Amino acid sequence: MKLSNSTNNKKIQLKIENFCLYQERCEKEVVIKLRSWGLEKNLIDDILLNLLNQDLINETRFSKNFSRGKFRIKKWGRLKIYQELKKRSISEIDIKIGLKEIEEDYDFTCQELVKKIWESLKSRSLIEKKKKIWDYLRYRGWEKALIFDQLEKIERQSINL
Repeated sequence: MKLSNSTNNKKIQLKIENFCLYQERCEKEVVIKLRSWGLEKNLIDDILLNLLNQDLINETRFSKNFSRGKFRIKKWGRLKIYQELKKRSISEIDIKIGLKEIEEDYDFTCQELVKKIWESLKSRSLIEKKKKIWDYLRYRGWEKALIFDQLEKIERQSINL
C-alpha cells in the first residue's frame, strides 16, 4: 500500500522534529538532512518554516549552545568556535552572541590548560614545552596573544620555583 503525499509529509515532519529535539540544530544541518532524504526544495522550505515557527530551530540558541559546549567540553578557543559557526552559515550577530557565552571563563580556562599541559610535559626543555603548548592551543583556536601571555606567566613561575 502506497502512502499518500499528505501522510508521507506528516511522517517526514515528525521525523525531522525528532531530529531537532534530539539536540540543538542549525538551519544548515536540517537542510542537509532533508536533502539527504531526497526532498524537493519547496517541501524543504515549508518544513523549515514550520520548524522555525515552532521554535525548533533557532540560530541564536544554537550559537550559544554550540559555543558553550565546544568551549567547556573540547576546550576550543574563540577562533575555532567562530570558524565552525561560520561553516554552519550562522550570522555574525548570532556568532557574537554565542561567543559572549564563554567570555567569563575564557582567560582562566586558557591559564588552566597551559598549566595542565606544562605539568604533564616532564623532562622536556623549556622551548619544547612552549612549542607543544603553543601548537596544542593554536590547533584548538586560541588567540596568539593570549597563549603568549600565558606562556610568559608560566615560564616566570617555573623559573621562580
